Amino acid sequence: MDTMDAIMTRRSIRKFEERQIPDEILNRIILAGTYAPSALALQPWAFVVIQDKEFLKEISDYCAPVLLSNMRKSVSHEGMSDKFRKLLEGENYSIYYNAPTVILIAGKNTCRFKDIDCSLCAENMMLAAHALGVGSCFVGSSEIAYENKELLEKFRIPEGSSPVGTIAFGYPLEKPKAGEKLTPKVVRI
Repeated sequence: MDTMDAIMTRRSIRKFEERQIPDEILNRIILAGTYAPSALALQPWAFVVIQDKEFLKEISDYCAPVLLSNMRKSVSHEGMSDKFRKLLEGENYSIYYNAPTVILIAGKNTCRFKDIDCSLCAENMMLAAHALGVGSCFVGSSEIAYENKELLEKFRIPEGSSPVGTIAFGYPLEKPKAGEKLTPKVVRI
């Protein structure tokens, strides 16, 4: 798969097989992340690989009601759709879509551009996963868990770093079509 094909055909996957991703594949996905550009080549990232189903359920069970409560308090639903609200209300809903592996990307707190650098790293990881036949979905809902000190400690994030993003990974059970792409606003000077 060439680069443009990987970019144009990657989709967020929300239905995964139960089988676990082999370590060799996960290591290649993480390695691809480390090849992302970073400000001053500081490479501020660290990775927490989570495959413990009980821990993933604990995180989801904590986050889902908080997200629902936030949506009910806000007229605008904080940008979240009614479709997402209905998913959150579902009995067996997981914010990680029952993916067998979730990787949290943490950034060094001393690095001013850690959020940008780690986001570039995340995109590399998702593109590499796609090229290797593994689906992925960036999960913003995890940020609710980071506000809970007790839960945050269980992530075992390296000292001096904090969470930037979380990605669910697994073998896809679906092949979503591309959504309509808006015409970009381009200013040329």
